[in-house]
Amino acid sequence: MCTNFRLTAQDGSVVVARSMEFPDMLGAQVTAIPRGVTYTSASPEGEGASWTTIHGVVGMDAIGDTQYLTDGMNEAGLYAGVLYMPGFADYEDPTGIEPSRVISNMDICNYVLTMCSSVSEAFEVLGKLTIWAQPQPAIGGVPPIHLVLHDKSGASGVVEFNNGKQQHIDNPVGVATNAPYLDWHYNNLRVHLPTLHALNPAPAEVNGVTFAPVSQGQGFMGIPGDGGSPSRFLRATGYVWTMTAQKDAATQEMAAFHALNNFDIPDGVMAGTGATGLPQNDRTTWSSISSLSAGRYIIRVENNPSPYVVDLASTDFSGGSPRQVSVPSGTFIELKV
Repeated sequence: MCTNFRLTAQDGSVVVARSMEFPDMLGAQVTAIPRGVTYTSASPEGEGASWTTIHGVVGMDAIGDTQYLTDGMNEAGLYAGVLYMPGFADYEDPTGIEPSRVISNMDICNYVLTMCSSVSEAFEVLGKLTIWAQPQPAIGGVPPIHLVLHDKSGASGVVEFNNGKQQHIDNPVGVATNAPYLDWHYNNLRVHLPTLHALNPAPAEVNGVTFAPVSQGQGFMGIPGDGGSPSRFLRATGYVWTMTAQKDAATQEMAAFHALNNFDIPDGVMAGTGATGLPQNDRTTWSSISSLSAGRYIIRVENNPSPYVVDLASTDFSGGSPRQVSVPSGTFIELKV
């Protein structure tokens, strides 16, 4: 399970925050993909669509494979992230489709980041392909996903799979979590959001007795605090709605991490049966900040409290093979007084 939201600074800088919840890291590493790399997807008939990368990309891979990205941004200012949608990912049927027009669900994050510069362009190019359900042995089945998109203009959208078709949906609120589909989450906001606000409620008077709020923060009374997808969507929307826009990208990045801390799930808090029917103990394995206007990708992993940043402007995307690096384990920085 994951949480994803977009924030905009006073100067227009766009910052995207994302948490990644899973039982383990699955070998994920920070990955840089240069321009000029050729990838070939899989289809049920063998090889599927092929493409040669246009844009340099930095992000987090899946299962240690540079072709399978779960999160990232490119040098043109486009963000893409794969989020789970158990029970709500009815992929397209590739039967009878020319294999060169078929792409695996595992490849769509890489494809749009290396080939597109905006949300609208990503919608356009994916609409020309058939996206099929490729099983992934590492998770014991087909990953049920949707694709979350943001770009530096402030546009946001999602690609969902419903009734065997791609659905390209604008997402002006800029928040995404997991199941169910985005329209359901928007309707759920209508139920809860009008009663919430950042201001403390005014005192109430009953028969001459005044009852004032006992503490700050009661304007959000009733907002769900559990880790379920609907609750996290509502809570993230509350933050996006009420947070003070910071002056620029650097200060907005810091504010984004403060907000992300509210979605950091420790080991043991989210347990039970996963989408594959197996026991699954989700926890926040890593969190990312994609600073789309400033070209900075920031990553923090669960066994190191210190974030690391990749500056895309100083990253060599001129050629060669994809590169990977693991974020090292760490501890708290000692301060002597």
